[in-house]
Amino acid sequence: MNQSTTRKPPLIEKWTTEDVHQWLTTEVKVQQSCADRFTEEEVSGACLVSFNKTDILDFGIKHGPAVKITAYLESLKKECKHQSEFPKYVEKWTKEQVSQWLVQHVNVYSKYAERLQEEDVSGDCLVCFRKQDLVDLNVKGGPAVRIFSALKQLNQKPEPTLQPITDQKEAAKPTEPGNAQAKEINRPESYENTESKRDGIVEKDSKQIQLPFDKTSGKKEIQQPKPQNTGVWNKGTVVTTVSPDASRITVEIKNVLDDLLKVDLKTFIFHLRLHTESKRKPICQSKLEDKDSRDIATLMTDHYGSDEAPQVAIQTLKEINQLKLARQLEERISRLMQMTLSKESVRKEANQGEKLKTLLSCGGNSLDNYDKFVVVVNKSNPEQLHYLQFLTKLKLFCVLDFDHSSAASGGLCHSYRESRVANLHTPPQFQGQTESVIKNLNLYKQTSWVFCNGRHDLNSDSNLALDYKNWLRKSCKDVEQLVSFICNPEVLLRGRYLIIFLLLSPVDTEKDPVFDIYKSFIKHTEEENIISVCESQSTYLKWRELIKEKCDFDIEHLSINELTLSEINGTIMAMGPFSQSSVRLLPSSGSSTVVLTQKDEDLLTALDVLCTNQCESVYDENSSEFHEFRISVEEEFYRGGKVKWWNFYFCDKDKEKPFIKRDKYENVMKLIRSQWRASNDMCVLLNLFHHPGCGGTTLAMHVMWDLRHEFRCAALKDNSMPKTEVAIQVIKLMKLESEKPSPVLLLVDDSKETEKPYDLVNCIHKAAVDEHLNICLGDSPNCKVIMLNCVRSHSPKQQYRQHNQTQNQFITASLTPQEQKDFEKKLKELEETHDKPENFYSFMIMKNNFDQKYIDDLAHNTLENFDFSKKDSQLFAFLALLNTYVEESDISLSLSRDFLGMELIRWTNYTVLEKMNQYSNLLIIDRIEELGLYAGLRILHQTIASACLAELERSCYKKVNEITMQMLHYDLFFSARSIKDRLMLSIQRMLIERQHKKDGDGRELFSPLVHKIHNQQGRQTVQEIFVKASSRFVTSASIPQALARYLYINERDYPEALKWAEKAKDIKKNPYTFDTIGQIYKSNLKYNMDKEKQEKSHNPEDLQTNIKIAINGMKAFQRAQELAELADEPQEETADDNSEDYPRKSYNVYGYVSMLEIAFVVFDILSKLPFFGEHDPIKKMYLQSFLRGKIRMTSVHKEDNEINNRFVEIINEHEGFLVKLKSEVKEIFDFLDCYFAYIKVNSEFDALNHRTVSEHFKKYVQLFCTTPEEMKKEKENKSNLNLKLDIEERKVFLEKNQADTFSGILQHLDKPAKEMEKITECYAFLHKAVSQKHNIQIKINYIVSNIVLCHLKPKSKHVKSYGDLSALLSKILQDIGLYHRLPDAYYLALLLFWPSPTEENTEIGKYVTAIRKSSHKRLSRLLHNRSTIAYFYLTKEEGLKRLVSKPTLDESFLPKISRDALAQLWRNGDIFKEKAIISRLHRVSGTIEQGEVYANYGTQKIPVRPARISGIRSGFSTEKVSFYLGFAINGPIAYDIKYEN
Repeated sequence: MNQSTTRKPPLIEKWTTEDVHQWLTTEVKVQQSCADRFTEEEVSGACLVSFNKTDILDFGIKHGPAVKITAYLESLKKECKHQSEFPKYVEKWTKEQVSQWLVQHVNVYSKYAERLQEEDVSGDCLVCFRKQDLVDLNVKGGPAVRIFSALKQLNQKPEPTLQPITDQKEAAKPTEPGNAQAKEINRPESYENTESKRDGIVEKDSKQIQLPFDKTSGKKEIQQPKPQNTGVWNKGTVVTTVSPDASRITVEIKNVLDDLLKVDLKTFIFHLRLHTESKRKPICQSKLEDKDSRDIATLMTDHYGSDEAPQVAIQTLKEINQLKLARQLEERISRLMQMTLSKESVRKEANQGEKLKTLLSCGGNSLDNYDKFVVVVNKSNPEQLHYLQFLTKLKLFCVLDFDHSSAASGGLCHSYRESRVANLHTPPQFQGQTESVIKNLNLYKQTSWVFCNGRHDLNSDSNLALDYKNWLRKSCKDVEQLVSFICNPEVLLRGRYLIIFLLLSPVDTEKDPVFDIYKSFIKHTEEENIISVCESQSTYLKWRELIKEKCDFDIEHLSINELTLSEINGTIMAMGPFSQSSVRLLPSSGSSTVVLTQKDEDLLTALDVLCTNQCESVYDENSSEFHEFRISVEEEFYRGGKVKWWNFYFCDKDKEKPFIKRDKYENVMKLIRSQWRASNDMCVLLNLFHHPGCGGTTLAMHVMWDLRHEFRCAALKDNSMPKTEVAIQVIKLMKLESEKPSPVLLLVDDSKETEKPYDLVNCIHKAAVDEHLNICLGDSPNCKVIMLNCVRSHSPKQQYRQHNQTQNQFITASLTPQEQKDFEKKLKELEETHDKPENFYSFMIMKNNFDQKYIDDLAHNTLENFDFSKKDSQLFAFLALLNTYVEESDISLSLSRDFLGMELIRWTNYTVLEKMNQYSNLLIIDRIEELGLYAGLRILHQTIASACLAELERSCYKKVNEITMQMLHYDLFFSARSIKDRLMLSIQRMLIERQHKKDGDGRELFSPLVHKIHNQQGRQTVQEIFVKASSRFVTSASIPQALARYLYINERDYPEALKWAEKAKDIKKNPYTFDTIGQIYKSNLKYNMDKEKQEKSHNPEDLQTNIKIAINGMKAFQRAQELAELADEPQEETADDNSEDYPRKSYNVYGYVSMLEIAFVVFDILSKLPFFGEHDPIKKMYLQSFLRGKIRMTSVHKEDNEINNRFVEIINEHEGFLVKLKSEVKEIFDFLDCYFAYIKVNSEFDALNHRTVSEHFKKYVQLFCTTPEEMKKEKENKSNLNLKLDIEERKVFLEKNQADTFSGILQHLDKPAKEMEKITECYAFLHKAVSQKHNIQIKINYIVSNIVLCHLKPKSKHVKSYGDLSALLSKILQDIGLYHRLPDAYYLALLLFWPSPTEENTEIGKYVTAIRKSSHKRLSRLLHNRSTIAYFYLTKEEGLKRLVSKPTLDESFLPKISRDALAQLWRNGDIFKEKAIISRLHRVSGTIEQGEVYANYGTQKIPVRPARISGIRSGFSTEKVSFYLGFAINGPIAYDIKYEN
């Protein structure tokens, strides 16, 4: 480009101010006013060489000329002429033509074009721009790159045709007067003139910015001021918002500064000249010297502009602690802005269509700007319904309907429900606890349609419409409470919802319920949040006049009245989300697809359904809008937000930049596919264990995304929903729009447990049965739900190893070398499209392979100037504490605003993140789907939170106890509001939630936070925190319970611990609070025993104390066990896959085990007494006899002394308790023996209990089972009692070997045969020696001992023949009949009398019924939701050989495979695929009728129970089946059911 050759001095440094002026006007060719500004500021050549763009902008010169001057200056310094790399015609473009080119040819947002036009970017300026210059104008990186790419392409293309913009939807085309730049740099008029005109300024501006029509040309001419970032009015604005007049801003700042004392004004000036947060340089000190408040206000407005000056003033006032004045200025500017908006923005609309769009979208073109809409509607008529389809497009929170016929055919509600789901409610249903109302009415998830004056389709007198007088008396209060509920910021966030009064018929008088509700709304919200849409001009005029007269407010700028309903409908339906696909597709049978309708999706409230065409056709993907959307979604994810389906879609669209595939991606994919094809279960649970924040959920969603064409995929988005309801929705998704079912892949996220999802598995099984889901043989893989459960764990690898590895996978916080390369590559890709991707800290943490030094440095740099006295610093510290110790924790945005003292001002976009400026780079906002409009603030990554907490301790000397106590101090965080309930729950979890031990055995004793505080500060601090917390959580038993546990376990302070445990019990009486009391007594007892062992002397009062402690402990555990059994309603029987055999949260039998522990401590205490010495056989016999109740203390030989006499007094005082103790212990042993014998024990907790019980039984044997030598001596001394002694000797032997019960004998199937021979021999003797009256159970035990011995040693001489045993059993069954209290005899009947393929037994059906009834009556406490063990299985042999024991079957596999692997084969049923089993067991033929399974022998049908309910098809089809048969204590069980057809 050839520049002017006007002569100038050779060295810039020697230029005078006149030379600079000449250069600007002749070479740079800026407007005269710009050059004049340089002269005014005395810019000579020596000054000019130091100038940069910011210095020029500080003169008030627009961005376009500033960039051009800077570019020419750079060329001048290099002693070369400025050259353009773009076509010459570009330099000739006016700023309007630049705007036209950007909109019409580059397709960027109109707001960017407007921004450039406002900053006077003409063609000759544009060619000087760099990317950073566009970014400085708030143009995002994506559009900036696009603009420069388009500029370069102009060299290869013909000159583009530019059309004048006449349609506001395309872009705004301001027409500015020629002296616009001069106006920009002129100072405001004097204060006196401004003040005198103060009241007229806004009205004057109103006239300036109206949109007049040229009557001759019909073209519009718009004068458009500089747009502001105005909160909810800023997104995608078409009609740009208006700034208040600069002079008015100056006046407001001056008025506030007038209220400062002289010394405070000096402080203000001092801080003002140090203000560095603006892009402009601070005002220099010389200009601020000796200035009054008016001059300072003028200087600020002139220097920073009318937009930034108020914020600088507010910030400076806060810095000098003038918070009240800062708030005043905020409010004044807010009102001024609001007034400007309300009076000006809508008047700029050229027509009512644009006005409607502006009102619904805050000035944009998309309905996404508001989170929810509330519609109030009156009587409609059928002709209008066709034009009210737009309601189905709005995100309706609720509709307040005053048309009593709306739900009937021809009504608005009926019409809406044809395509969308709406729940029909009445106003009283919205009363009660907010959280309960939201949950019960399904608010946020489905539209609530509220009938506010009757509902005639119900044909009930109570639902008739009322006249106004009666409505006012009977219904008005309920509707007003409904309005109060809607406007509650805990329900709908202020500024994020819009109320629409849709008047479909006239409101003629103030005595109309609709008008009363309008008045009710304006009591709770501002008028600006309500718009009116009227069906006719006459309706509008009456409505407007009514509100103006009664409410003193003109709704003209908030009303639509000139459009027909047809035009209203068309305008709204054409609004965004743009080009949203009309159909969403799901995979179906035969590689086909079906449509997921909006109504069906409305019903799937618990599921986030992933469609095959997810994300397609939502945006014009060539538009800048889509590009911007992509940039923002990616930025949010890589910073630390949760992954969205969009993230995978973007990577799919750009094959060269794929989503990072984690190392375990293929493993998880194979796991899902293998279980889909191979598993026999209708619902399969797969666990993915992962460290928090290592990408586990992202991996699961990535796999799901890639399987969306094979499965109907959904993520569970509401974990709080009842499992039964979720299951129904999953089955609905499986069956949707297709005769044949389709497989479902369900993602369950944010889980910390593996047991909880089993409840959902069981519910899905039941729902499949209830829905009569027909499963044909070829359809079984399709009728399957694969549940992928993401389990957060601090030791994922260990948990993986503890579970069945064929159904689990894990991922840790460690990258493989290949993954590290992938992350490096992704960073380079992000650098091409995003600004500063190195600030995407969650991504960078993973890219650096979770390097702790990187994380620590990040925390250190962020917290360098941390000041805990400031609210923003405190809030950040609270977040660091919560996010470190509680996964998925946050603090709601509204709560954060309240804590920071921020008022939610509608016009401003001054956000919490801006308020938290120092820490905002580490913070992110999450929206929680299941909580409706809830938005929460959290730290990007758990490791960052943890590092920040450590940094606060290290550098800022803030211990976690101080932060915790400070958090508990604030009343704001604790009240009965739902969002605070969420925070309160997080705080409670932080204090009481214990983690799994890293070695996998059980849980830690206390929460990690309590552990840390105890280690740092000790007991006093821990107790202070718990005491403070208990005052905050007055209805929670968990806090005092946790304190009680801490005091007795760590501190041995039993009285204080008991006080807090009793407090917990008073709050909530349940097994756990009583158990804590029992544990305190038990621990106290053991502690006393240990202490007394170290003391040589024995104090009788210690015995008194210990027995009382033991009595109280036994009572507490007994009550805990009773409450546990009351909570467990017994059920007759449970299938294997419908049981709670997995690690459980129920109290189980723990109370009984603890009672045993206390009892044996008491036995130990008594054995240490002088007259009950355990090492003296005679004294030991005295103790045994006393505890059996055979002798009193008077018969015990003892020395007569004061101590012994006191011991005897104490024992006599508690004789009742002590004498009963032995029999109570034996009862507990017998009960637990049944429990461990008959019930499948799969949890580590049950296994631990079993070991504890076994150890105590050994002690029991040593104490109560007399040795054979002693028996021999007794025989010699008492020959006349030999028979009784023989009987007693054998009973003692059986008791000692846990063979004195039926269940105990069965447990000898895997013990040595020699021991079993002795047991059988004992029973043979007792069978003959004991009288008939007491002989029934002995005979039963004799038979079962023979059966067990036969399996262990078939050729033993003690084994009776099958015929002898059958004959004896027949006699027993004759004696006891079919209603005996114990199931033992009926169990033997199944073993011995089960029919063979060639012969029937007509009685066997009776015995099956008898064993079911008897086991239910006797073992109901045991069988609740638990599956039983089959000790024997039916083989192909005859006689006793037709039975094979489970241990015998196991021998075929051990030691080839581990016991854990073998247990898993039994658990999932795959054992029946093994050849060793198939060759041994007999497959029984049967039928399934009405869902019941029968074994068929000739004409005889014997009911059996399916081991797995998933083995039975729903639909109640009568089918032939075959299965293997096992025998459990509650009846025969069918395994591996196969359909014959």
